[in-house]
Amino acid sequence: MNHYFYDGRDLSLALEAHYDAGLVALSIAIVSLASYAALSVAGRIRAADSGNKRRVWLLAGSLTMGGGVWAMHFIAMLALKLPIAVSYDISITILSTAPVILSSYVMLEVISRSKISKLIILASVLMGFGIGAMHYIGMAAMQGISHRLIMLFEPKLVALSVLTAVVLSGVALTIDFIMGRNKKGSGAIWTKIGAAMVMGFAVSGMHYSGMAATYFFAGDTSPVWAQSSLNTAALVFWVSFTSVLIASLAIFITIVDSRIQQATIDEAVSRFRMREAIESIPDGFCLFDMEDRLVECNQRYREIMNFGVPILPGMSFETIMRGAAQAKMILDADGCEEEWLAERMARHRTPRENFIEHFKGDRWMRVSERRVWNTGTVAIRTDITELKQTEIELSKAIAEAQKARAVAEEANSAKSAFLANMSHELRTPMNAIIGYSEMLLEEAKESGQNQSIGDLLKIHSSAVHLLAIINEILDLSKIEAGKMELCLEEVHLLSVIEEVTNTVRPIIDKNANTFCIDCPENVPAITTDSVKLRQILLNLLSNAGKFTHAGEINFSVAVDAEPENNWIVFAVRDTGIGMSQDQVGKVFAAFTQADNSTTRKYGGTGLGLTITKKFCEMMGGTIAIDSEPGRGSLFVVRLPLTLCY
Repeated sequence: MNHYFYDGRDLSLALEAHYDAGLVALSIAIVSLASYAALSVAGRIRAADSGNKRRVWLLAGSLTMGGGVWAMHFIAMLALKLPIAVSYDISITILSTAPVILSSYVMLEVISRSKISKLIILASVLMGFGIGAMHYIGMAAMQGISHRLIMLFEPKLVALSVLTAVVLSGVALTIDFIMGRNKKGSGAIWTKIGAAMVMGFAVSGMHYSGMAATYFFAGDTSPVWAQSSLNTAALVFWVSFTSVLIASLAIFITIVDSRIQQATIDEAVSRFRMREAIESIPDGFCLFDMEDRLVECNQRYREIMNFGVPILPGMSFETIMRGAAQAKMILDADGCEEEWLAERMARHRTPRENFIEHFKGDRWMRVSERRVWNTGTVAIRTDITELKQTEIELSKAIAEAQKARAVAEEANSAKSAFLANMSHELRTPMNAIIGYSEMLLEEAKESGQNQSIGDLLKIHSSAVHLLAIINEILDLSKIEAGKMELCLEEVHLLSVIEEVTNTVRPIIDKNANTFCIDCPENVPAITTDSVKLRQILLNLLSNAGKFTHAGEINFSVAVDAEPENNWIVFAVRDTGIGMSQDQVGKVFAAFTQADNSTTRKYGGTGLGLTITKKFCEMMGGTIAIDSEPGRGSLFVVRLPLTLCY
């Protein structure tokens, strides 16, 4: 075949050419698919973590792109229909792939860089010229049977075809370089598809504009029409199949590689985060596998178990423990290393509960081990030295406090026992003083010695008051010493109430108070200690009379029937000075009154209500109080109707 530029001959003599539309569409689709594969490979080149892997991807991408462009050109040539038999020179056809493969290599090298570069213009020019060189070299391989085909090129259209390839290649590369970098997911895919289609149109546009610049003429005036030796259908199938297969494999491999790389990155990030999390633990952390080999541990664990040999993954648990024991780190193993190690290994393999190990330097470690199914054993060592030292000091303080308490209780018991035993010795002289003062009063009144009566009354009243104080102190001492006993008997309440009210009425009347009694006549008899019942009522009523001035005192008795027990309820309400909540909380404490001014103004030891409460509890009952400053107080005593031992 003769090839040269158009020489101005009559174009009416040119052979009529037309194209198979289906093959044209197929050629464009194949080159677009190859472009998409090449751009995908460019992404893997950018992500390559080594020079060798980058070169492999560059070679794969350039072969995929070059093969796709060549396949497009060859199928497009098969789509060309001329009224003459055509064949192709195989060596020239193969040689035509070299320019486009080399230009594809350069193009992928440029667009795979991390930053935009002015070299993208050079890549576009080289890609355009590579496509053009491939096209026209491939055209040179075209020849008619018996050499009866002449091919002429229009220079301007040839230049336009190459320019088309350069411009569209530049547009495609710019789209992928700029827009594809700023998008992820489906946006990046559609950008890449768009860039691939533009690149496909660049290649096909160059080809078909180059074909438009070509005129075919018969080599003689009487050509011999012969049947082409090419099987067009078979060539189209195999070229298309091979190109699509190569491009598809490239796309598939890039997708798989990207996912593998992403999975590797995710795993690395996950392991990094896990390491950071483990290292952030203030305690010693370690993980042993099912065969008791160290898998992971943090720096804190290495510091705690540092026995002079670096602790590395793969070391057995027994090696670490034996090394620590031989280095005298664990005091529990001192002198019995083998026995301790055997017990420690058994505890490690079947962990159940936390335990404490004593380290040298008086350090204490709490060990928490847990067996994880099908994984191994997780252990955490916590330094509890400060806590243990505090615990030891606290134990010593508790022991000392218990000793001091025992001494105090023993002294208090001795005091109570002494006072209880001194009851007779204290009361006997006071009773003698009271008795003799009463006798002297009678003699003074009978003999008319009026000047002595006032002094004798003072002696008598002081003795009675002192005896009452002694009785209260001795009663409390007997209660605390456990020597106070109950004397149970059937008590008729009306007589007891009458006796008590007659006793306290002078105290109540002395302060100009009104005394009201509410007691039903049919109140039942009760089984209790009558002496202590009288003292309870006397204490409550005398206090009400003492702390109330020109007021009202109400004393009521009632029966409270409950499903399980029957109670007798005594209530003493007054309108006296009352108490605050703080004073109410201390009113039953021994030797305590509302405040110091109460003692100065009203006198007393502060034991009356304490003894009253003790007696109520001894008799199986309770006492409650409700009071408000300036509004008075209410005392309520509940005792069982029948008290049994």
